[in-house]
Amino acid sequence: MGWDVNTTYNYEVGGCLPLDAPTYVVRQADDELYNGVLTGKFCYVLNSRQMGKSSLRVRTMKRLQAQGIRCAAIDLTSVGCQDIPPEQWYAGITYTLASSLNLLESVDLKTWWSQHELLAPVQRFGTFIREILLQAIQEDVAIFIDEIDSILSLNFPVDDFFALIRFCHEQRVENPEYQRLTWVLLGVAAPLELIQDRQRTPFDVGQSISLTGFQLQECSALERGLARKASNPQTTMTAILDWTGGKPFLTQKLCQLVLSYVEWISAGQEAKTVEMLARSRILENWEARDEPPHLKTIRDRLLQNNNNPPGQLRLYQQILHQGEILADSSPEQMSLRLSGLAVQLDSGKHYPQPVLKAYNRIYESIFNVSWVEEQLRKLDPTPDTEIYEEIRSKDEQFFYDYWLYWVAKEPPEALLERFRQLFIDGIGCSTPEIEMTLYRLVTFLKNDRDFIYILNRTCTILINHWHLHHPRHNAVFQLIELLERGEPRLTQMASRSFIVRRLQELRKLFLKSQDFLSLQRLVQVIEPSRLTKKTTSLGKLIDRYPFLYSHCLIPEKSTFGHRQIIQTIQSQKQKDFSVNLSQYAAHLARKASKKSSSVTVETAVRKSIANPTLLSDRQLYFALKHFVGKVDGVYTYRDSARGFLTQTNQKQSYQTFKTSLYEYLLETIESRYGSQHFNERLYKQLQETFPEKDLQPLDSFLIAQTCSSLFKFLVEDPEHPNFYVFLDLIFNLGTSRTIGLLLKITLIAQPVKPHLEKRFSVLFNYYESKEMRDIDWLVEALENLNVALSSNFGDADLSFFKYL
Repeated sequence: MGWDVNTTYNYEVGGCLPLDAPTYVVRQADDELYNGVLTGKFCYVLNSRQMGKSSLRVRTMKRLQAQGIRCAAIDLTSVGCQDIPPEQWYAGITYTLASSLNLLESVDLKTWWSQHELLAPVQRFGTFIREILLQAIQEDVAIFIDEIDSILSLNFPVDDFFALIRFCHEQRVENPEYQRLTWVLLGVAAPLELIQDRQRTPFDVGQSISLTGFQLQECSALERGLARKASNPQTTMTAILDWTGGKPFLTQKLCQLVLSYVEWISAGQEAKTVEMLARSRILENWEARDEPPHLKTIRDRLLQNNNNPPGQLRLYQQILHQGEILADSSPEQMSLRLSGLAVQLDSGKHYPQPVLKAYNRIYESIFNVSWVEEQLRKLDPTPDTEIYEEIRSKDEQFFYDYWLYWVAKEPPEALLERFRQLFIDGIGCSTPEIEMTLYRLVTFLKNDRDFIYILNRTCTILINHWHLHHPRHNAVFQLIELLERGEPRLTQMASRSFIVRRLQELRKLFLKSQDFLSLQRLVQVIEPSRLTKKTTSLGKLIDRYPFLYSHCLIPEKSTFGHRQIIQTIQSQKQKDFSVNLSQYAAHLARKASKKSSSVTVETAVRKSIANPTLLSDRQLYFALKHFVGKVDGVYTYRDSARGFLTQTNQKQSYQTFKTSLYEYLLETIESRYGSQHFNERLYKQLQETFPEKDLQPLDSFLIAQTCSSLFKFLVEDPEHPNFYVFLDLIFNLGTSRTIGLLLKITLIAQPVKPHLEKRFSVLFNYYESKEMRDIDWLVEALENLNVALSSNFGDADLSFFKYL
C-alpha cells in the first residue's frame, strides 16, 4: 500500500481557508451571516473550535465588501490576553480597528489616545467609534471580532466592552449614524460565559448564527477532488461524512487522505476504503498523528479548560451509554457542545425533539467508554464515589429526559397525573422504569438539598413549557396546589414502603425550601387572578415589581432555560407597566395643567386609564415630578448625575472622588435633617469604604463598588442594627426623596442597578408574610422605586414632566 500527494487539488486541513480555496463548503450559515450583517443586525457565531468560523468570516467580509460595506477584522489573540492592563488592551483594539479600516493615515492615534486620557479606556474606544470612525467613513461598517473567547483570560472585567456593543445598537434610535455600524462576534464560548449581567448583555438583541457540520448536499466542492480517486465521488463523500459527522476539520482531513491514497476506489469499495483510512491514519496512535492538533484540543478542553471535568465526563458517558439524551439549555450541555465532542440535533432516533449525541464515529472511537472511565478514575480514584456518581448522574439525566419528552407530547392534565403518581402517591406509577429511577435517586442522595434540586427542576421543566404553550391553562396553579395539598391515594401500600415514606418526607422539606417559595411567587406573577382576595400580605404584590423577579423567582442552580423564561416574563411586565405609567402620567399632566376640555372628558379619561400604581394620584404626581422633573426647580436627577460624571476625573484619587460623591449626595438631603446626624453618618461611611485604596487612581470598578457599598448602608437587612438608617430616611425625608437618593447613586453607576434591586429583595423576603396595612411605608417605597426605575431605565417616555 503506497501514499501519494496530489498537488493539483489539495484539501485544507486546519487554519483559515484562503479566499480562492476550491474546497470551501458553502453552508446555510454563510447566507444567514451575510444577510444578517447586510440588514444591520448584530450577529454572533459561537461554536466549538475548527468549525470554520474564521473561514466564514473571511468569505462573508469579501461578499459584504462587494456590496460597498467597509469591513474590519480584529483577532483578539493578536491584541493579547495575558497580564495586559485595560488601557493597553483597549488601545490595541482601537489601533487594530483603525489599521483595518485604513484610518491611521488620517489620524494620529497615539496623540488622540493621550488627549482623551481623562476617559476610561472603554469610553475612549466608544468615543473613537463615534468621533473618528463614523465621521471618516460614510459607508456602512461591519466590525468582526474573532477569538472572542480569549477575553476569558483577561485579568479585568470586560462587561463594559459588551455593554458598549449593546450601546451602539441601542443608539440607532437616537443617532442615525449608528445605523451604519454593526458587529459580529466569533469564538468558542457561551453568551453567559462572556457576560453574566443580563441588563447589559448584547446577546439578547443579536442574532445567533448556527454553524453546523457539512451536509451531503453542500459538499459538491469536496466531491470534485474525490472524482480523481473514486468511481463514485458522492458515495465516497457519504462514507466520509459517516465517520466525521460533517465536522469541517475532520472532513477535509479524511478527504485529503482519500486523495493521497495510491489506489483507485472502485464502486462498492467506498465505505470499506474510508473506514480503513480512518482507522489506520487517524485512530491508530492518534496522539502522535494528531497534526495539526484537533483531537488533543478537544481532550484538553474537556479535562483542563472547564470548571467541572467529572461532570462533563459523566454527561458524555451517559450519551455513550444511551446513544442520545434530550437536549436542554443547561450550562453543562452547552459546555460539552463547545468542547466539540457533542452536537445538538433537531430530533433523534428515540425522541422526536432536540437531542444531544456524540458528534461523530471518530470521537466515539477515541473518546470511548473505556477512555471516559479511565479519566474518571484519575480524577476521582475512590471506587465508591465513582460508582455513586455514575449511577446518580445517569439516573438524574434520564429522569429529566423523561419529563422533557412527555411535556412536549401530553396535555397538562396527563402530566399532572404523572407528577402525582411519582411525587404524591410515590407508588403505582404507570411507567415502572421511571419510578425505579426516582427510587434510586432517593436512595443515593448525598443530602436532602439534592432532592430539592431534582424536584424543583422537574417543576420548572413543566412550568416553562406550559407558560410558552398553554398560557391560559391553570396547570401551573394546579401543580403548586398538588404539591401543597395533594394526599397519597394508595396509603396502605405506601405505608409499608420505607422509600415511599422517605419520598413523602422529602416533599415536605421541599415545601419549606426557598425553591418552592420561588415557585409560589412565580404562580402569583403568571396567574395573579388565582390569588384569594382575602390575602392581604405583602407577598400578594410580587407581580407588581418586576425588578424583584431576578432575585425572588430564580433559585440557585436554575437552568439557563428557566432563567430565560423569567427574563421574558420580567421584560413583558416592565414593558406593560411602562406603557400604563406613560398613559396615566399624561392624564395627570393634563389634569395638573388644567388643559382638559371639560370635566366630562377628564372623567372619561380616568375611566379608560387606571392608575397603574398603589399610590394616590397626588403621591404619583409628586413621585413623577421628583424622579423625572427638575428637583427643586433646578436639575433633573439625570442632569445632576451627568454633571457629576462629567466633573469626575478618572485621574483623581479615590479619596477625592469620595469627597465629591458626598457633596453630590448632600444635594438631595434636607439641611435640617442632614445636620442632625445623617450627614455625619454618611461621611463616615464613605471614609470607611475601602480606605486602603484612597491614594489609588479612580476607575469604574471602584465607583461601582462604592455605590454598591452605599446601597448596603442605606438599605440594610431588617435584622441588622443599621436598618434604622433606611426607616429614618423614609420617615424624615419622605419616601420619594429617599428613593430619589438611591436613584442618584444608581444613575452614576448603572451596572450596580441589580445590587439595589437585590437590597429591596431582602426587604421583600423579610416582610413577605406581613400584612400590608402594617408595613404601608414599605409598599409605598416599592411603588416609588418601581416608578423611579421605569421612568429612568424603562421604556416610559415621561420627558414632558421636566416642563411642569
